[in-house]
Amino acid sequence: MKQYKTVLAFGDSHTAGCELASVNTLEEYLQGTVTLEQADDPGKKLAYPQKLADLLGIPCENYALTGGSNERSLRKLIENIQDDCIVLFGYTSPDRREFFYPDEGLFLGRDNDNYIQTGVQWTGMIDIATKSSPMTHPINNEYLNIVRHKDNIDAVQNFVSAICTAHNCKVMDIALCETQNPMFNYLDWCRSENYKQLPYLHYEEQAHNRLAEKLWLTIGDIT
Repeated sequence: MKQYKTVLAFGDSHTAGCELASVNTLEEYLQGTVTLEQADDPGKKLAYPQKLADLLGIPCENYALTGGSNERSLRKLIENIQDDCIVLFGYTSPDRREFFYPDEGLFLGRDNDNYIQTGVQWTGMIDIATKSSPMTHPINNEYLNIVRHKDNIDAVQNFVSAICTAHNCKVMDIALCETQNPMFNYLDWCRSENYKQLPYLHYEEQAHNRLAEKLWLTIGDIT
């Protein structure tokens, strides 16, 4: 029977477990007192990738990032892929992008690799929460003025499949946005199951518990 070494996870705030530990961790980030990765760390311990790994009795490495793009997830997959792993790849809005932005400053949406994430995820409630914060996003308004929607998730999925096949990994595709792709859609499922939304519109821990169980049941030949 096939035995996998690790669960590797990629995606946005839903996969990172944003708000699961406390809404305060996100708000601390929005006020510029912690990094985005530091804000995500507590929630990752409660998110579905870790819960799946616990069910399987194997380690979990969660590279998801609140506000992250599919471009970032692909980059992190290429950097961190290992042989014989389970890959949970969460596909977020294709309208998001990332840009290398090493300039000095406290920038909203920038990860520890100096890549800044752009898209509508930094508007609305997030924009309001940062009005009194030193955090700024230097290019997001300009980006939103020029971006045009194209659902390219099929193409991203093909890249992910090719990378995982080359490393003998089992990939589990999860849509975290609206898309025409017929893969399992986490948001639609949460709505259909009436899970509670948290203040910044992520879903409660019970949704993560049930998703981990759902994924575990579909894996099949894990020992």
